[in-house]
Amino acid sequence: MVNAQKEQHELNRIIDLRKTLHDDTSAWWSSGRPHSAQRPLDPHAIAFITAVKDETQYGVCLKYLDPLEIPSGHTVERIAVFGGGSIPECYQRAMEASTARYKIYLHVDTYVVYRELVPGLLHLFKTYPALGLVGVVGSTRLPTSGIWWVNNPLYSYGRVWQNSLPGFPVSLLGPANRRRLHLMRFRSFVGDFLAAVAVDGFFLATQYDIPWTRPEFGFEGPWDHVQALEFIKTGLEVGIARQETAWCVHQGPLEEPSGEQIKRRSIALGPQAAVLRQLYPAIIGVPAQKLHERYREASQDLGLFKSNFGDGVRARRTGREDAMSPTPVREGLGIIIVTTNGAVTLLGTLRALLPQCGTLQGLECQVVVVDNGPDYRVEAIRREFPQVTVIANASDTGLAGGFNSGLRHLGFPDFVLVMHGDVELTAGTLTKMVSYLREHQSTAGIIASLVDPDGTVQAQRTAIVELVPRRPRRPRPISFVGTSCSLVRGEVFFDVGLYDERFSCHETLDWSLRAKRKGYKFAYLPEARVLHHRSGRLRQDGSAAFFAERSVANLWLVYKHAGRQWAVTLYWVQRMQARWLALRWRHDSEALRRISEAMAEGTGLYRRFREENRRPELLLDDPTRVAETEVR
Repeated sequence: MVNAQKEQHELNRIIDLRKTLHDDTSAWWSSGRPHSAQRPLDPHAIAFITAVKDETQYGVCLKYLDPLEIPSGHTVERIAVFGGGSIPECYQRAMEASTARYKIYLHVDTYVVYRELVPGLLHLFKTYPALGLVGVVGSTRLPTSGIWWVNNPLYSYGRVWQNSLPGFPVSLLGPANRRRLHLMRFRSFVGDFLAAVAVDGFFLATQYDIPWTRPEFGFEGPWDHVQALEFIKTGLEVGIARQETAWCVHQGPLEEPSGEQIKRRSIALGPQAAVLRQLYPAIIGVPAQKLHERYREASQDLGLFKSNFGDGVRARRTGREDAMSPTPVREGLGIIIVTTNGAVTLLGTLRALLPQCGTLQGLECQVVVVDNGPDYRVEAIRREFPQVTVIANASDTGLAGGFNSGLRHLGFPDFVLVMHGDVELTAGTLTKMVSYLREHQSTAGIIASLVDPDGTVQAQRTAIVELVPRRPRRPRPISFVGTSCSLVRGEVFFDVGLYDERFSCHETLDWSLRAKRKGYKFAYLPEARVLHHRSGRLRQDGSAAFFAERSVANLWLVYKHAGRQWAVTLYWVQRMQARWLALRWRHDSEALRRISEAMAEGTGLYRRFREENRRPELLLDDPTRVAETEVR
């Protein structure tokens, strides 16, 4: 993004609390309903919020924010809060003053060195609607001490660049020992984020507003633990982000604290940790995933977050409002059809689908068609089916982007049917699928049986690891959930997340892996039969085009779910495969071009993977860099 354009969409705001009385703090920290449910938030705005204790450090912090890449169409505001009796109070005031959907809370001594931070966070939040708060280091279980970093090495994850004094034997240098920049690494993990119980407060990012509480913890206490636990209690997830390159440098105070200051802080932390244990006794020692499952089932506010997720706010009643309503609430069925082919098969799909929607009892149906075709095709659909919502998807985000557009529009109803535009539901199929999920509450979703127009049952993939597709004849548990025709509970999409738009293919395999890790169970229903016209091109495993299409997606998939080392190994295997294909197709210039472009993109990913622990580039006037220069 051009810097001149970015400057036009940035706003600096100052909140001065130095003259505010802090005797009655209950006015701002009293608990209530989630703040984001009380007013609409701008989904295209990002706010950087800092409680300023040192104006010199805050000036350096701002200089690191200037080079960040901001996606087109998004605005940025930087809010500085001066004064205040505690960090929770400063953050609460700033949260109330900002209408930005995405808020990043930074300590004044935290410097963002990863320029692609904002696009990465937006992708994370837009893909995972249940992820409410994210940090860069934290733990998946609180120890008996109540503080996540105290005697808790097995459950601490993440990494951050830290500017601190080296330990033994460098500490023997005495006065000559200076602070140095080093990478603080806890345990590593796979996936886009790891569910956590607590994250460190020097960097916090949120997509929902939850009131900040417990002002008695001040500036040094475990207020960050409390805020993370408040998110968990509402049914949302707290996560540690997986960083391709470390996002932050935690500078610390400009002057190294004395031994007496460190001792006083350690003594003060003990009573504060005791208060934390008294407030949340049932959380100590419990894994994050179990806590999330417990509070997700008991939460009555998830409906608010579901309705506020996406590009607009939808009016949906929460579970609490449903319980108080005198009239029964009908279940909702959302149907998402994504098509990239001709309108003939799509029109046949709608003609077979809509009559079945009218026969469902106790269900309100809403059909959304996401079409990547020309305008005249979209108008033809709207003209024949005015009750259908048509979304013209101009962006090149593939099937993942199409289904995500439909999910954001629907707002996670009770049931979601995802299907391609080249399938037709046979008579009674939709009723059978809905009835099966109503009768089997432990089943998260089902897939239908694909049938050729001549009645031949097609072989389907039903497992994440499967060498040969099968043709099951009876209902059976499955682990792979495709998008040809699948009915999934809306709460499962909210919890597992949307499809990852970084994949040109494998988006369903990625989603199935995430659902399996969450413990969800799916089934294959052979009685639900749909006609599949196979309008897409046939698979050709040995072709250069197939290699070019899949190679980059394979690297992303392995890096995301297996780790950097396996992705690097796969890259070198693909290099050998590319050389063999180039020799085999040496007379085909188009095939050689595709192989070359795929390997160039794969090499770019390989270099990104290798630079996972690369030392950050510091500003010339950064105190961290100045101190290191003095040492040299």
